[in-house]
Order: sequence, then C-alpha cells, then structure tokens
Amino acid sequence: MTRAVIYCRCSTEEECQKDALIRQAAEARECVCRLNWSLEDEYIESRSGTSTRGREQYQRLFSDLLRDKFEIVVIKSQDRLMRNTKDWYVFVDRLVTCGKRLYLYLENRFYSADDSLITGIKAILAEEYSRELSRKINNAHRNRQKTGSALMLTSNTYGYRKLPDKSLVLIEEEAQVKRKMYELCAGGLGSRCIARILREDGVRKRNGSFFTDSDIRRMIRNPVNKGTVVMNRKHYDFDTRQVVKNPQEQFYIYENRIPAIVSEELWKAANEEIDKRKKLVGNQERTARCFGVNPGKHVFSGKLVCGLCGAPFYRTTRKGKNHKIHEWKCKTYLEQGRKKEEKPGGCANIHLEEEKLFLLLERSGGKEILLDQEREITDSFMQLLKESLEENQKKNLEKYEQLEKKIKYQQQLLLDKYLEGLVEESLYQIKERELQNKLKNNTGSRTCRQKNRDFPVEEQEEVEKRLRETEQFLKEHHVILKAHVLCELKMVEKILIYPDHLKVVKKQGKCIIAAETFDMLY
Repeated sequence: MTRAVIYCRCSTEEECQKDALIRQAAEARECVCRLNWSLEDEYIESRSGTSTRGREQYQRLFSDLLRDKFEIVVIKSQDRLMRNTKDWYVFVDRLVTCGKRLYLYLENRFYSADDSLITGIKAILAEEYSRELSRKINNAHRNRQKTGSALMLTSNTYGYRKLPDKSLVLIEEEAQVKRKMYELCAGGLGSRCIARILREDGVRKRNGSFFTDSDIRRMIRNPVNKGTVVMNRKHYDFDTRQVVKNPQEQFYIYENRIPAIVSEELWKAANEEIDKRKKLVGNQERTARCFGVNPGKHVFSGKLVCGLCGAPFYRTTRKGKNHKIHEWKCKTYLEQGRKKEEKPGGCANIHLEEEKLFLLLERSGGKEILLDQEREITDSFMQLLKESLEENQKKNLEKYEQLEKKIKYQQQLLLDKYLEGLVEESLYQIKERELQNKLKNNTGSRTCRQKNRDFPVEEQEEVEKRLRETEQFLKEHHVILKAHVLCELKMVEKILIYPDHLKVVKKQGKCIIAAETFDMLY
C-alpha cells in the first residue's frame, strides 16, 4: 500500500482559523482514505507561511523527506505549504531528489516537473500577496497607535488585568511587588540583589518561575508603570522577516492613560539609580556604548544569543585535568536550570567550549586558515619578533655610544674649567675619577655585547627561551586562528546558538549557517 503523510497549515491562531485548520486536516485524511493510501504521519501547525523559520512541523516534514517513511505528501494547495518563492523551490528540489511526490487534493492532481514554471509564478504571487497584506497590517497598526484609539498592551503585562472592553485595572498583589522593586532600586540596590530578595521572599512570575535581574531591569525601565504608554516602538519588516526598532522620533507617547503603579518621582529616582551604575565604553560619542557594573570583558560578550529562549550566553569556568576550561552557557539555564516538562522555565540548549567555538567559527567564515598556513604565519611572526629584539639591541649599542660621547665631552669641559682656574685641583681629580669609572663601565658593556652578538650569554639564553615559549604558546592555543576569528567578529552582529547548529548574523544582515556542529559541541 502507498504510504502518505498530510501537511496542514493556517496563517494565524485565531479561533476561526483553528476551526479551519481542523476542517483542513479532516479533508486531507478523507483524501488519503479515499485514494486507499496508508496515512503514516500528520504535520499540522498554525504559523505564517511567509517563511519556514519557526515552523516546527514543516521542518520535521522537510527532514523526513530524506527518510524512507512515505512516498506522497498530501496538501490542500501550494500556498498552504509556503508563500516564499525561494523556500518553495528548495522544498521541491529535495522532494524530487528524494523520489517523493506531492499531491494537491484541492486540484485533485500530483505536482509534476512540467508545473515548475506555473508553480513558481504562483509562489511569487502568493509572496507578493503576503507582502501587501503585511504592509496593510503595519499601516493599520500605525494609524491606531497614532490616534491613540486603542492602547496596544498585552494581556500578560505584570500588575495589570485587561478587561473585555480593553481597559486596564491594577492587580494590587502584583502592583505591590513592582513598587517594592522600584523602592529597592531607588534605595541603591542592583537588579541582582533585588532578584535575590524576591526569590528569598518566594515571589514568582505568573508562569511560576522566579524574577531574573533582566526581568527587573526591564520592568523598572518600562514607563507603563507610571501610567505612560509608548507605542510604535517596533514594526515587522516583511523582507527581512525581523522585528525592526523604530527611531525615537516616531514613537507615540500617551501620558496618564492607564492606572499608575508608582509615582513619577519614584520611577525617575529608580531609573536614575540604574543610570549611575552604567559605564561608558568607547572614545567617540557616536560609537560609545553603555554597560552595567559588570560589562562584558570577552570578545564574545553580548554576541552569543540562545536561539531557543533569546537569552544571552554567559562565560563560565570549570577545572579540567591539567587546565581550566572556559564554557559559554545560556543565561536562562544558569538561573533556572535545564528545561523539563514537570517544571516551568529553564532552557534545553547546549553548552559551548570556547576553544571549539573559535574553531567552529573559523570553519564557518568561508576563509578557513589551513594548518600549513597557520604554521607559515607563526614562523613569519617569530622571525619578525626575533628581528625586533635584534633591532632593540642595536638601539642599545647606539645608546652606549652616545653615552661615551657625552662622558668624553664632560671630561673635556672639566679640563677647560681647571685650566682656566675655575675649578680647584682636588675637585678636578674627584670628578675626573668619576667620569673615568663611568667611561670604563660603559666601554666594557658595549664590548661585551659586540663580542656576544650583541647579547651577554645569560641574556641571550633568556631571550631564546622566551622565543621558544612564545612560539609554543602560539601553536598550542591557535592564536593565529583566534586572531582571524576576532577580525571576522568585528562584522558580526550576533551569533544564534541552537542545539544542532549556529547562525552567524552579520551587521549587513547576511546570515551564515554553521551546520557541522555535532562533532564540535557538547
């Protein structure tokens, strides 16, 4: 019997769309049954079709195409699978390569290679429809925010409850927790200390997990707590598939529009206290950035981001057999532990060894330094270092020569003063002996260096030892490779960490997928 699977999707998670998704799945099952096929699996989700990102069921289907699990994929229509032209061609390429077939039950036919042009045009039209729809939605949101007709706050805002008429009322128990945060912060306590106090008091968030330091900073910074609503901060860009921050001059600010949890004075005092704890990093006003009391000191600080929960990765250290091992771990994992079904919070992402991370990023950069190249660069560096040391010794010899000229000039000047009767004989003899001793010591040191290739024996051995240690350090710690990665990191905005791969996002918006991570991560 022919094996088949079904894929169903609706664009949103609204109630009417959920009903449509149920009907769509029922139609697909009925189609499989009517054609006497065996239903092996179902892939059903409620996500946008403009991109394959974040669509777990689609990703599972795309991966299962490589397995001998089914022969036919049943869908309602092409736009149910996706509305992105590039993703459509990628899917069809794998489908054909793996010998699978695609059945569109709304048209009652199989997809064939002859349909590639027509389906490509359909994908372009579907993508353009989604782009136009996104433009209209953004415009509608912007107009609502501009007129202030609807305050766009989530129903999960801590301290507030949204009523059916979309008005907000305070939840006094949660409001008391927020007031305590502001009072402690205004009193000079940092967010980590406040988080510890709340944890000791047993105060939890709505999802049952404890407040983190970043949660507290975000709440204290939020002007909603003083009754001010700020809208149009961000918008969704269809082409980049990302939420983009709007410039501050495009914000719509409405004061005293909702019940205030804290007064204007307390809100200002707490935020000024946070500002005092910042450190300015950078010389130029444009490029200077503010960090907290513990700013990131490592090149990866602020760049590694968890792809599962969005939290930053922190650097930790543990003891190995012979040396310390530096690892990067998700902030959520460090605060809440490993994610489990029986408890809320936590993160299930991997940990990264720093040495392996450098090597992996070097491989994914597209300009991998080969072993022979690394050796060649190391040898060139050591040669330059040796020449630099020799140049320093030549400069030292020049200093001896200049000192000798200076002493002889002082001797001649002293003799002239003595002959003119300006210096007594006893004083002349004392000063002359001092200058003779200086000249003798200086001449001896210069001669010793010249005879020993500009190095005294013990100093020459010490320099050679330092050169050997430097060369060994460069090779063992892959310094050349790391230097290459550091140069590449200047153009990197962030690095998203996933359990099976890394995604390097460059500042120009370009993404590089480092997929070969199974042997690099642990």
